[in-house]
Amino acid sequence: MPTRAKQAHEPRAGFVRPKTAQQAVVELLRNDITSGRLAPGTPIVQEALAEQLGMSRIPIREALKSLEAEEYVTYEPHSGYRVVKLGLQELTEVFRLRTLLEEELIRDSMRIPVAPEIIAEMRMLMDEMDRAGADGDLVAVGVANRRFHYLTFEQSELSRTKRIVNQLWNMADPYRPLYADLMDLDKVNCEHVLITDAMVEGDVDKAVALNSQHRSHSIEHLKTVLGAGQGIGL
Repeated sequence: MPTRAKQAHEPRAGFVRPKTAQQAVVELLRNDITSGRLAPGTPIVQEALAEQLGMSRIPIREALKSLEAEEYVTYEPHSGYRVVKLGLQELTEVFRLRTLLEEELIRDSMRIPVAPEIIAEMRMLMDEMDRAGADGDLVAVGVANRRFHYLTFEQSELSRTKRIVNQLWNMADPYRPLYADLMDLDKVNCEHVLITDAMVEGDVDKAVALNSQHRSHSIEHLKTVLGAGQGIGL
């Protein structure tokens, strides 16, 4: 093949495909929601956002549709889009469903020994959480924590169940900033260590029980915040 033709077919080193306007808006709003900048129930005015970002309403509208599918926002006729707003009972149900479905995923995932690279990444993510916590970066803590838990069922082939669990995580994400001050990150990662060790040992029942116990702390934090009347959505 001639050199010029060969170069035309070779990937360009260092080239990064730019985000579309829609993708950029999705990432911006998702970050605003998970960081607490946009609290549960906050209206999202498309015209104002388009003016703020200097773009047309088309990518804004498409981004909001994507976030609606991910359960981050909801659309109300005659009112428009707003961040998903749930009451304490609904949030408790979301966390309960996550516990039940993640048990199925963990059991399915651990039918075979957990791959060493998965365990290595879980330990790396715990270090990331420690660093992000020290920097006060709530978003980074949440991202690393979420990835850690997804790795507990990485090997599962129950793809439909995984999609449902992903939606449930999305629904609860806007509420993490509300109870962030109640979280003991050292305790969280100590429990992560125990979950990881149980997976290394191949002890399925122990891994499931530890994950359930770990999840219960978030429910208690939500009860403290929302039950005290300081929260949103009651």
